[in-house]
Amino acid sequence: MKEDAGKTESKIRAGIASGRFKGVVLRETQPKINKPQFYQSILDNLRSRLPDSELIAMLKPLDQHFWPAERSDLMLFGEREVGRFAKLLCESSTEAIEEFRDWKLQGSQGNTLKKLIVACRTILPTSAECERGFSTCNDTDDKTRNGLRAASLTALLFIDLNGPPIEKFNPVPFVHSWIKSGHRTSASWIPGRRPQPAESRAVWSLLSP
Repeated sequence: MKEDAGKTESKIRAGIASGRFKGVVLRETQPKINKPQFYQSILDNLRSRLPDSELIAMLKPLDQHFWPAERSDLMLFGEREVGRFAKLLCESSTEAIEEFRDWKLQGSQGNTLKKLIVACRTILPTSAECERGFSTCNDTDDKTRNGLRAASLTALLFIDLNGPPIEKFNPVPFVHSWIKSGHRTSASWIPGRRPQPAESRAVWSLLSP
C-alpha cells in the first residue's frame, strides 16, 4: 500500500482528479498527507502493539515470505522452531525437521510438514472469532430459550457459526431422515390433554337400579 494503490484508492484518485466523487463536488481544504509516511506509522504502531511472541516465532519459518534470501542463511533457518511447533501439535519433530529441510532444498512437502502448515493457517490472529461466538451465544440462548440443554445449544451454535446462509440451506434431506428415524412431524398429533379411555362395564350393571 505504500508503493501501489488498491482498487478503492484508485477510484478516489480518479475522483480527486475529476473534482467529483459519487456525485459530490470535492474541495481541497487541507494539505495532503505523506502517503508512505502515513502507512509506515501504521506499521510501526501495529508492530509495537503486537510484538513477536513465541508462537509467532514458531510459525514464521512455515511462511516462505520470511525465509532469508541468502542460501547459506537458509540452511539451518527455522529448524528449531519447526521442531518445537511439531511437539506442540504432538507430531514427530524429527520427521518435521527432515521434511522442512527437503522443502527448503527441493521444494517438496511431506505429510507431517503439510499438517503443520495447515495448522499454521488455521490459527486466528485476533479474538474476533471468539467475540463473534459469544455474540451468537447471547442471541441463541436468550431469556425465552434459557432452558436449552448444553448439547442442543452446542448444536445450534455450530450451525449458526459454520452453517450455510439460510437462503442456500435445503432442509428436505434432513426432514426425510428425521421422519425415517421414527420421529413424528409437528402436524401428526393434536396438542393438549389426551382423552382417557372409557371404563368398560357390563351391560347388566347399566340396567340395575
